Amino acid sequence: MALDNVEARRYIDSRCVANLRPLLDSGTMGTKGHTEVIVPHLTESYNSHRDPPEEEIPFCTLKSFPAFIEHTIQWARDKFESMFSHKPSLFNKFWQTYSSAEEVLQRIEFGESLEGCYQVIKSLSRRPRTWSQCVELARIKFEKYFNHKALQLLHSFPLDTRLKDGSLFWQSPKRPPSPVQFELNDPLHISFILSSAKLFAAVHCIPITEKDLSEEAIQKILSEVTVKEFIPSNKIVQTDETARKPDQIPVSSEDERYAMTQLKKIICSGEATKSDLQMAPLLFEKDDDTNGHIDFITAASNLRARMYNIEPADRLKTKRIAGKIIPAIATSTAAVSGLVALELIKIIGGHPYEAYKNCFLNLAIPIIIFTETAEVRKTDIRNGITFTIWDSWAVYGKEDFTLSNFISAVKEKYGIEPTMVVQGVKMLYVPVMPGHAKRLKLMMHKLVKPSADKKYVDLTVSFAPENDGDEDLPGPPVRYYFCKGDN
Repeated sequence: MALDNVEARRYIDSRCVANLRPLLDSGTMGTKGHTEVIVPHLTESYNSHRDPPEEEIPFCTLKSFPAFIEHTIQWARDKFESMFSHKPSLFNKFWQTYSSAEEVLQRIEFGESLEGCYQVIKSLSRRPRTWSQCVELARIKFEKYFNHKALQLLHSFPLDTRLKDGSLFWQSPKRPPSPVQFELNDPLHISFILSSAKLFAAVHCIPITEKDLSEEAIQKILSEVTVKEFIPSNKIVQTDETARKPDQIPVSSEDERYAMTQLKKIICSGEATKSDLQMAPLLFEKDDDTNGHIDFITAASNLRARMYNIEPADRLKTKRIAGKIIPAIATSTAAVSGLVALELIKIIGGHPYEAYKNCFLNLAIPIIIFTETAEVRKTDIRNGITFTIWDSWAVYGKEDFTLSNFISAVKEKYGIEPTMVVQGVKMLYVPVMPGHAKRLKLMMHKLVKPSADKKYVDLTVSFAPENDGDEDLPGPPVRYYFCKGDN
């Protein structure tokens, strides 16, 4: 396989392991390339090892102190994800849990704390319902990100601010921001407004016509927008490079009261209909030039770059960095293709473990390294019973097969009795759990609840440790067939 992300590789690998199929993984990154061969019962799988996490740009650098165009592009990419994907997804999830605004209001009035409630109500109260409101919202975002943000930073850290050691706060790599004043005749400003408004319209399912996108229509809407004056706050600006982005921003009791008031207004105005409680989250797609995703990221990134006096990037460079595109080199591709073909010949020929080789190369140095594949590890259960990642046990049941019958069948066939049976995240049998002893008499059909066309189910079993107090011993996956002729 030659997939472009780790998650896809992990999924394909898991399917190959489950179905006992070999896997040839290969990839290139500029002048670099690699091949990895995975053979059933001989080698470890792709999921058996973990690559170290990629180094991330510090949170405070992205949020307040960018120094390079890569920082502003990542900031714009994060804004896209937050505004047009993450928040709309949370909004939908919330209203799938609570059927109506009236129900939510009633729960809040009874003192219930509903997770994500404040953010959802804020989104609902600010929801645009027309194209004009989408443009207005984009204009407000412009002022917030490229004017007020700079003014707040300069309020928190004036240009003459000094550190404890007497050195200036605003020195390389920190760049002091300059507030951007919105101008109707600046193409970059209008590009941000247009691309943002289009995406807001897409998320809120608002139709757009060609006339709406005309210069005259946009300028008319913008001329009527009232932008709030900047009011400095005492909010603490994070300067610690080791600090991570907080998972959740705490909500004050004042915010909760405000949310309740807003929700009452929304209900009274009839703006909490079923369609109002739904959004259409966007999935970032770099290769579709008509969706406006790269247009937004380019405009937002370059405006932030202008604010911090950083050299801007054109659309192509922005697309390459935001989409993490690394140009393919024909020689790297050819080398990797040839190397992986050699391993394919060995698999077809049924060669022994020692014949297979993984490879890493970098044609720029140049260097090419062959390594032995990682031999599959055996896990000991006890009494000489072992298994590997490639092993799976099979048990054949019948119509009246109970959980107790299943446990007995495993013991009879494989010489060891399971003490725990799990289906995915569902615990079918755990002896210490209340009421689980009664499940031994239940039919397997009733416990696993298969669909009509399902012939088997994959279960996870574990076994009692040899010494009390030790952890349970893991076992291989057990494929349970509902009828003997189903395999």
